[in-house]
Amino acid sequence: MGTLKYNFLKLNRLILLLALTATILTFVNSFYSNYEVQKEQLITQRISVNQAYAHKLADTTEVFLNLSRQQLAYSANGLGTKMHDKTFLAREANRLKYQTDSFNSVVISNDTGMTQAASPETLGLVGKQLKSAGSREALEEKRSLISKPYISTINNLLVFISTPIFSPEHDYLGFVGGTIYLKKPNILREILGEHFYRNGSYIYVVDNAKKILYHPDQDRIGTIVKNNTGLDEIIAKKEGGVSLRNSRGIDMLAGYATIPSTGWTIITQSPLESSLLPLTGIMEQVILKTLPMTLAVFVFIWLFARAISHPLRQLADKAKTLDNPEVSDEIERINSWYVESSSLKKAILSGVKLLQVQIGQLRLDADTDPLTGAKNRRALQFKLEELVAQDKTFSLLSVDVDYFKKVNDTFGHNVGDEVLKQQIQIMNRFSRSEDMVARTGGEEFVLLLKETSVEDAYLVAERLREAVEKEEFETVGHITVSIGVASWSNHSVPLKKVLICVDEALYEAKKQGRNRTIVAE
Repeated sequence: MGTLKYNFLKLNRLILLLALTATILTFVNSFYSNYEVQKEQLITQRISVNQAYAHKLADTTEVFLNLSRQQLAYSANGLGTKMHDKTFLAREANRLKYQTDSFNSVVISNDTGMTQAASPETLGLVGKQLKSAGSREALEEKRSLISKPYISTINNLLVFISTPIFSPEHDYLGFVGGTIYLKKPNILREILGEHFYRNGSYIYVVDNAKKILYHPDQDRIGTIVKNNTGLDEIIAKKEGGVSLRNSRGIDMLAGYATIPSTGWTIITQSPLESSLLPLTGIMEQVILKTLPMTLAVFVFIWLFARAISHPLRQLADKAKTLDNPEVSDEIERINSWYVESSSLKKAILSGVKLLQVQIGQLRLDADTDPLTGAKNRRALQFKLEELVAQDKTFSLLSVDVDYFKKVNDTFGHNVGDEVLKQQIQIMNRFSRSEDMVARTGGEEFVLLLKETSVEDAYLVAERLREAVEKEEFETVGHITVSIGVASWSNHSVPLKKVLICVDEALYEAKKQGRNRTIVAE
């Protein structure tokens, strides 16, 4: 009997020892796995966000470069018969230079490289032979070009964008070109300088030779990147994300994308340390709160093993569906009644909410006009298709500001932008919560009125038109609008037909003298 009791006690000790060992090992393994998973998620998430932002910047920069080339091409088309008119050439150079901030300087050259006009005039280039790399390339290639970055004769690091000039008989007459100084203010620097992180993140731009073309530290512009562990991969792959150690020995999480027309690579990167700051706090709380609880869990391990594993299993299942928009509510409903599962739940919720906030911001950017804050054409199209699918009646007011080009030409684009913003404010006064105000073009807007007949829509349009006519616009004074009205109900016509009809009604309103409302037939 004594032997049995002795053996029993030994077995009990072995079971307790095994339970303790299993509990400790399970805790350590769970903690380590949680740490690695959360760390990997934070790293992957930050790289993904940086990649998306780099891609957005690359697309925006590509649009800017294409618009700059279009400006030059439009000018070149008008210079084919004006190359001997020095006054016209000087005026055209000044227009290209000062109409926007696209170029830091503009030159017009003949087919031998002799400068015919330049802006600003302080450059002193008129009548002189152009010898820069960009000018020589433009003369040799005789086509639209964006040069590689080079140092000018006055020691400026610049990019030269040029377009050839041809006579009506297609004879080559020279070129018109604009320079972008990479170290001086211009639209390109404004695009690249709008970086929304404040945690040590920054962007920079390099060419295929690793030369820095943009950097928050201007002293580094024009230098070659060295001792960067990921730059060779970045230049080779053109687009993606990578963990790297920069030239200053700091571990960074980078996303990158290439500008198609130039081959430049935009790199958005964030310090690894700051990216993992949330993880450090979570893990500290797990350690502090789990150790005391572990001792209590050991006493009740046989009774509560199932109860302990249940919330963890639920959280693990939900962690596999983080792309589900309802996953946050589902995780909130999980009864995480002890510290470990509660901490893990908080960590997952923190990651999910951060991810959803960033996705929401990207969606907002995709559906919103950046100038006026109104919805854009993409958001309007999506809403219209949704209403058609739900068989909901709606009416459309297509609104166009009369003679808006005259406003821009007379008062400048900044004043024109303020007019557009105030126009949106007026239209918002005539919309309900279920309606939508969208900007679909330069001075073109649409007011979507849900469950509104064409008769009621016409009354709204007339009140809106009269309100705009009476509104006092700063600097400009008074303006008017023309409005086209169309309605849809019960699949009476295809959505595309409604959009065509409302545009035709707007056109008819403008054709009849503007400042009026026309209902589509």
